[in-house]
Amino acid sequence: MSLFFGNKAGSSRHSGHGYRDKHPSFSHGSRGKQRDRDPRTSGTTMLGEEERDRLLTGTSFLFVVNELNPIYEPHGSETLRDQWLNPMPPEHADGYLDEWQGLVFRYRQESHGGVITLANEYQWYRPVRGDEGGIVRVDAAGNITGRPIVCRQASIFSCSNHLPIIVGPGDASVGHSRIARQALDNDTVFYWSLLPICRWDDSSNITFVTTEGRGVPSVVGRSPSWIPSLVPQVYSNPNASLVSGGLSGDLSVLIGLMSFHSKVGRASDVFSFQRWHHNRWVGSQHAPIHVPRTQEGNPRGFFVQVCLDNLVRGLEDSDENNISAQDCLQRIFALEWHSVLVREN
Repeated sequence: MSLFFGNKAGSSRHSGHGYRDKHPSFSHGSRGKQRDRDPRTSGTTMLGEEERDRLLTGTSFLFVVNELNPIYEPHGSETLRDQWLNPMPPEHADGYLDEWQGLVFRYRQESHGGVITLANEYQWYRPVRGDEGGIVRVDAAGNITGRPIVCRQASIFSCSNHLPIIVGPGDASVGHSRIARQALDNDTVFYWSLLPICRWDDSSNITFVTTEGRGVPSVVGRSPSWIPSLVPQVYSNPNASLVSGGLSGDLSVLIGLMSFHSKVGRASDVFSFQRWHHNRWVGSQHAPIHVPRTQEGNPRGFFVQVCLDNLVRGLEDSDENNISAQDCLQRIFALEWHSVLVREN
């Protein structure tokens, strides 16, 4: 069983290996980077709902959603556009003002699905605008006492009615995003993609989203309850033989899709109000209203960071004290690629 991203005759960058090979590396300060484990070789299979819940109970992670605040006409210049004249996010850090910082939440898998609570001991920290930021653990005085390992991050924008969703595996506000490839680009640069959708090639009816890759043109099953609320209507598949079995995949992308149901500057409300509960989307069943409707509106976007919940409360952040990062990573991979994070209603 393997993940299918579209045309297998294409390069390895756009095949099932593309997600594994090009996904942002896991980092923890100056510690060695950890590579993602290929979900196709994790030794697990798609299980029944009750069995999945039992095996994954106790799995947790931290996440934050920051709404980015682009300047769409810096220094009197025109809005950046793609070749079809859709407005696009700025490509450089000076094209962004200070972000609307989100609260840090903890997702924990319980016996009947995921539950989200506020992680009061954590907050978002970015030294200065344009620098890399991250989730940090703080004490009562606000001092940083730990830095959890980043395992997923993505920028996600809604640009216009013709370009409803684009994603990229990084933080657009630090100036690393590009519309088109350039000869002098380096490894820190990422490129915007239409929402990449993939599926297992075993006739499973579960749709998976990722941060990059060529993808398939539509969701796997028909009549999903999360279209158009989370995934735009253009991705529907009315001719599918199977009824949709749910939505899963990269956590940073899924959380970003949910965030479009917030008012401007209030992305955390979606999760404070438990719109995603027990692995079901219980928010609006309609398309988000706080997104650009025409090519004349400004794109709206978020940066989502997901971290391991591997720091032990009350203990110093160290390899000796922390929960095994590899164990945490394996559980998160199982959540993303061998379970259903958004079940059908």
